[in-house]
Amino acid sequence: MPARTKGRAKCDFRGRPFLWWVDGDRYLRITSLDKKFVIAYPMGTEPVAPAVVEVIGSEFPGVADSEERPLWFVAPRLPTTSMGAWVHQLLAWSFDMSQKRERVFSRPRFL
Repeated sequence: MPARTKGRAKCDFRGRPFLWWVDGDRYLRITSLDKKFVIAYPMGTEPVAPAVVEVIGSEFPGVADSEERPLWFVAPRLPTTSMGAWVHQLLAWSFDMSQKRERVFSRPRFL
């Protein structure tokens, strides 16, 4: 079943359609239309050091499909320009296998 599109922004990243939305003023969520790629980025008012990306979907480059979800990784530095720039940066980081990702092995306190 494809992802729900009502009330969600559509974007194209490297020829693949994605949706993004702000969930409850707490998370920026990004998903592929087939719902295999799903991540969440916390948008709390309190700075969390380091910020993390929560990997929820079964598809995430560099992570085996068999690993139990959710997983957490230290987030990349995001631009201060716009929410669309955040979405692009998070997708670019997620699909760039040349970058080393630092994994967080316990559930962050804000989740």
